[in-house]
Amino acid sequence: MRRRSWLVFFSLGWTLVVLMGFWQAERSPVYGAAAMGLQEDFIRVAEQVMPSVVSLKAVRVVTVQPWRPPEDFFKGTPFEGTFRESGPSQPIRRRQVGQGSGIIIDSRGYILTNHHVVAGSQQILVRLNNGREVQGRVLGSDPRFDVALVQVQAQGLKPAHLGDSSQIRVGQWAIAMGSPFGLEQTMTVGVVSATGRRGLGQGHYGDFIQTDASINPGNSGGPLVDINGRVIGINSMISAQGQGIGFAIPINLAKKIISPWLR
Repeated sequence: MRRRSWLVFFSLGWTLVVLMGFWQAERSPVYGAAAMGLQEDFIRVAEQVMPSVVSLKAVRVVTVQPWRPPEDFFKGTPFEGTFRESGPSQPIRRRQVGQGSGIIIDSRGYILTNHHVVAGSQQILVRLNNGREVQGRVLGSDPRFDVALVQVQAQGLKPAHLGDSSQIRVGQWAIAMGSPFGLEQTMTVGVVSATGRRGLGQGHYGDFIQTDASINPGNSGGPLVDINGRVIGINSMISAQGQGIGFAIPINLAKKIISPWLR
């Protein structure tokens, strides 16, 4: 009887091992399918939103005062007369080009971006998703909240869908788009790390969205979107002290600021 019981127990054990193997084999494709499904979500968001993302170049002409040594700098040296009479004496005008991003929010050519991207510019060049470059003009800009509205005259523009930033939750997907370092149509993925961040930038308001989606110089003014491709924020700044710490202006706040400028 003991031998028979042992054989029964042994058979049951092997049966359980075999069944577990089949169960694991059946489960693994499920994990793969889930990963592929998430990948398809990211691809869908890119295809949906990228046509609405633009690259901005803000052209500024600045006046630079030439450096001249103090009058007595070379006094008593063989160079006293030489350097006193040489070198530029008039201010020099130089052309500077700043790089940023924006998001089309209306088919009439309205583009949402940051104030610091367009501030002080004499000319704004907007590069669309199809590679066409058009002139833009600032309709309004608010330095307190770092929000600006630019308009271009172009046909066939595809506006992005604006979400509701009051509904975002910490831990949800956050996708940043823009032109970091001039690399147009770049997309990075992370999560919403926190909401309502205060004491940042100039300290004019305290409702930043924090994300670990990679944001770099040139991303400013580009959209932060959710997994459904809806704009939840406008990328604004990064933390110089660390990596994976970026901030965006909530889209609800941006919509409120630009509403008087819409025609």
